[in-house]
Amino acid sequence: MRIAVGFKATPDYEALRAADWARATTDGVDTRYVRRVLDTFDESALELALRLRDARAERGLETSLVAFAVGGREADPFLKTLLALGYERVARVDPGLPVDETGAPGGAIAGLDFAPSAAAVLVAACTRELGGDLLLLGCRNSPADDGILPFFVAESLGRPCVTQVTEISPAGTQDLRVTFAADDGLVRATLRTPCVVAVGNAVVSHLRVPTLRARLATRDAPPAAWQPADLGVDITDVAAREPSVVTALAPVERSRAGVVIGGATPAEKARRLYDAHLRAALEEL
Repeated sequence: MRIAVGFKATPDYEALRAADWARATTDGVDTRYVRRVLDTFDESALELALRLRDARAERGLETSLVAFAVGGREADPFLKTLLALGYERVARVDPGLPVDETGAPGGAIAGLDFAPSAAAVLVAACTRELGGDLLLLGCRNSPADDGILPFFVAESLGRPCVTQVTEISPAGTQDLRVTFAADDGLVRATLRTPCVVAVGNAVVSHLRVPTLRARLATRDAPPAAWQPADLGVDITDVAAREPSVVTALAPVERSRAGVVIGGATPAEKARRLYDAHLRAALEEL
């Protein structure tokens, strides 16, 4: 079985300065200096693929791992890490689209963030190029978080798709046992490949760390770099027909009010906490 995982390196929007958000309505948000991170669901998908490979190896089943990213060179450090972790082939495909409506580099309306149909064309093309009986994707990805990309990819590949998957284990040579979240709780099912699995709030959410020896052994193996034309696709027209047009971005206010409770001893602080904040609520019960 060959397992393919698609992911995207996204800017850490929590690290953006207030001045960048203030210019968002006119010049786009400049994210060039912001460190890139893996979306939680993408990171879970990458680790679940490694765990599925290990579980299949215990049963004597051959498994190969490949991974690809949609984006520019910002994905290279993650791809090199995956090589050190045992992924056999890694690649990235640059959409080659204008960065935003104004043409400013590093803008917030960048690439395919709000163009799921166009992104699905590239993801499906990468899957065909690298091969993959099982395609793992994150169920959502920042900043759009629309959750429809895996379904568009599955439709393009002609495969079934299961979303909100939290666990995967082998169930035979080409079958998988998956657990996914449904409206009425967790559901367990057996899937036959080829298929597309969109990973949700998985039990495992952190990618393992490769050893220094593994990093040194793969440091001279550069990831493959593709353009859409290398994969035989053209997404310009598809991206232009996307129904969503971003007109502005704004940060979400996450600050909370707080009160510092003073006192010379823990007992005194506990008494003040009870008298000022808890007594009235408890008396109403």
